[in-house]
Amino acid sequence: MPKWLIATVACVFISGSLNMAMAADDKDDLLKKIDALEQQLKQLKEQQQASNEKESNCMRVFGQEKFCKCIGENLPREVGLEQYVHTVITSKEVLGYNSLTPEQKKTVDQTLASRDRCTEKTKGGFLW
Repeated sequence: MPKWLIATVACVFISGSLNMAMAADDKDDLLKKIDALEQQLKQLKEQQQASNEKESNCMRVFGQEKFCKCIGENLPREVGLEQYVHTVITSKEVLGYNSLTPEQKKTVDQTLASRDRCTEKTKGGFLW
């Protein structure tokens, strides 16, 4: 067998092996991306469910569609309607704001910002 033919067959074999190895790596990468997307979709569904629950609870209490939709969309994920009401009717001093962790302060601040944002959206209807 001529050397060039052996070299050509070897190159084809090596190339095919590399392609299969790369294909396996590509499959692994693709599977990882699919898993990541599935996880993101799951989190999005959970977030939507929590938002809908907050909106539904708000509607039972306040009955104001625009306000409740806004509250459902803007409250921090970990804040339910009961905690929202408690936070907005309680002064920062009584909440012990200065002794809260930075994460807890952030949650209180976001909750109060949600109230401000949502009551502003409903001016002329709900509160004014």
